[in-house]
Amino acid sequence: MKVLTVYITFIICIIPVVITEVHLEDVCKFDQRCKCSNLDTTVYCNKQNINDSNIPHFPKEVHKLFMRFNKVMIIPSTTFNHLDTLNELDLSWNQLSYIEEGTFNGLSSLKTLSVEGNYLNYRLKIPHNIFKPLVSLTHLNVARNLLFGTDKIFHTFPSVFIKPLHTLQFIEVDAGNRFLLFRFSNRYKLLRNLTKLKINFCLLPSVTNLTFLNLPYLEHIEIKNCQIEKFEVGTLPNSKNLKYLDISHNRFDNDNMLSLMQNLLFNDELKVLKMTNCCPLAFKYMYTFIFLNNTKIEELYVNNNSFVEASGDDNNTMLPSTLKVFDFSNNILGKFFYRMPNLLKLNLRNNSLGTYLSSERYTSSLKTKLMEVDLSHNLIYHLSYSIFQGHLKTVKINLSHNKLTDVTFNLSDLISLKEFDLSWNNIGGISSQASLNTLHKLSKQLKIDLSNNLLNCSCKNLYFLQWMNVNVYMFIFKHKYTCRFDNNDVVNLTNVNDFVKQLEKECSSHTTLIICLTIGIVAVIIIICAGLIFRFRWKLRYLYYMTRHKYNVFKNIQSSETYKYDAFISYANEETDFVVKEMIPNLECDDNMKLCVHQRDFLPGQEITHNITNGIHQSRKTICILTRSFLDSYYCMFEFNMARMESIYSRNGQNILFLVFYEQLRPKDLPLVILELVQKQSYIEYPNDEQGNVVFWEKIKDAIV
Repeated sequence: MKVLTVYITFIICIIPVVITEVHLEDVCKFDQRCKCSNLDTTVYCNKQNINDSNIPHFPKEVHKLFMRFNKVMIIPSTTFNHLDTLNELDLSWNQLSYIEEGTFNGLSSLKTLSVEGNYLNYRLKIPHNIFKPLVSLTHLNVARNLLFGTDKIFHTFPSVFIKPLHTLQFIEVDAGNRFLLFRFSNRYKLLRNLTKLKINFCLLPSVTNLTFLNLPYLEHIEIKNCQIEKFEVGTLPNSKNLKYLDISHNRFDNDNMLSLMQNLLFNDELKVLKMTNCCPLAFKYMYTFIFLNNTKIEELYVNNNSFVEASGDDNNTMLPSTLKVFDFSNNILGKFFYRMPNLLKLNLRNNSLGTYLSSERYTSSLKTKLMEVDLSHNLIYHLSYSIFQGHLKTVKINLSHNKLTDVTFNLSDLISLKEFDLSWNNIGGISSQASLNTLHKLSKQLKIDLSNNLLNCSCKNLYFLQWMNVNVYMFIFKHKYTCRFDNNDVVNLTNVNDFVKQLEKECSSHTTLIICLTIGIVAVIIIICAGLIFRFRWKLRYLYYMTRHKYNVFKNIQSSETYKYDAFISYANEETDFVVKEMIPNLECDDNMKLCVHQRDFLPGQEITHNITNGIHQSRKTICILTRSFLDSYYCMFEFNMARMESIYSRNGQNILFLVFYEQLRPKDLPLVILELVQKQSYIEYPNDEQGNVVFWEKIKDAIV
């Protein structure tokens, strides 16, 4: 069993080695200048300075032969006669100026022939039947040969050579003449299998309805670098067959762009349209693309142009329903807005959409099938919160090379996201808890690139760094992550865990200090507030009760006003007999004064505080009968302080308090506020003798009046 295991292990290990050896290129046995692979069936003799006199003798079993970039001028007619299994021959970029008759004899299996980049002079008498032996040829490349004859006029590949190539499917040629109207000749009409045309070099200032008239079966056309300036309506051959059109690197103005689109108006089969670098003038509107709505186009490339706005017209912002790939990169777009319910890939790289996308979306579709979105190089500093709404199938988003400082946009719909490129921005961290939660849910599949950002290594950003440490396997190119501390030191974030631990220690001490300072500040504020409340407690009480009882405390009450009472009598219960038996008879009965006495005049059912403040406010004066019982009574002191506040805030500072010392009180027994009033204002002592009482009551009357 052990021996069998060893044998199986040996077989498993040796098979890849054998397969690798078969495919590795090695020096050919028949000529050391060449390299062979696939058991000598593919031969590479590129860049070996091979000329007419030292062309190798190739073995019969060769299937593919590459002799690019050599110095062959004329190939002897017997060179390839024995290679009846050869199916691909590449003689491009040599110095061929003439092809002998019989050069391609014996190549009955050849399917691909390239003589691109040589010096073939079609004005020489090259045999017209040189391609006749190539009965299986499907691909012929004769582009970039001798471009100008002795008359300095551009010459194209003569159609007489292709007459016998009935199996030809794909041809690469040069075409056009700056001075003559160019058209493909009638001989091309005989090639019923020719479906693919690539013009590698041409001078076609004007393309007309005659240019492709004799190519009715074309499905694939590439007309690049032809300096086309005019594209007439009706130019494309039987556009119902056309599936692929590449007109890149030309010079179209607005009118010619419209003409091109009109050529495609009734094309039911067009799948790919490439217009790279063909509109050097600034275009504002993309209304010409509405002609594509009737096609089945799947890929549209308008990159490297000068479009400044792409938003459809007022009535139609819908991209073709079949469109899957839309490349609008490398323009100068300031606005982009389309409905794209079926688009899979959108490339808006290298535009100027930063300002627009800060408040708007690039699509009005509530749900989209987009899988890839590229918004890199757009000067984006902020993205609309709902920009990725409905992107349930998006797997890749590229926001690199912008000015983003945070991820503040909504990520909740990106449930399929696998690649999130945020590199080369100004992101210090991700502050949104919702964004971090969304990214964490995708952690098993998602890869995030935050390279070449300057992350913020501060206590404020500690939560993000801790989250990053937990999900560190999500981040790629971590060796390019840098972090800046509060002291502006910048370090390479090679080990996130170590930096997080260091920052946690620093932030914990900072947190303790902040808590202590906060508690201290709050305590000071509370003490100050408590002191102020205590200092102005009677003012606050007075304002409260006056407001509560709907009195305007700031309305000054003049002495000329009529009061309900002449005096409010403030006394302790122990002095009730004095008030009832002496004060009321002497002041009310003898002099018709009206006193406010709480035992008699307070309204039953109302709060005592209400009766007190109401009584003081409706009395001209307030008389306090000072005794030890008065000083000990809460309500007596309340009445005294309310009267004091009344004199300050409702009587313009006029003194309405009158103190009567009914008992002998020492200064140290008096509260400071009463003692201060005694020192500044007049008071009277009760004499308690018959002769002195007469003078006492007269003074009381004078004080009240």
